Amino acid sequence: MENWNKIEFIFAHKLHTSPTDLEKLEFYRIQYILKEYEEYVEKENKETQKQQREIDKQQKAMKLGSSGYGNMSPPKFDIPKFDIPKI
Repeated sequence: MENWNKIEFIFAHKLHTSPTDLEKLEFYRIQYILKEYEEYVEKENKETQKQQREIDKQQKAMKLGSSGYGNMSPPKFDIPKFDIPKI
């Protein structure tokens, strides 16, 4: 019975189907619909993760690019030493 409440919740909340309409469906059709819905959710989650990885990659590239050198370090220059004039 607990699982049926979950099924009713999914149908009502996500699939916008009333419990009375749900009761009219054959059980095997409910199973097929739930299976398709689970596959859809998995596909959406994978797509969301892929987009998040792309965003993270872009942000990382922007951080590296903001230094002006990317992965390279700035060149080192030897500064000549001058004697301070005495007054």
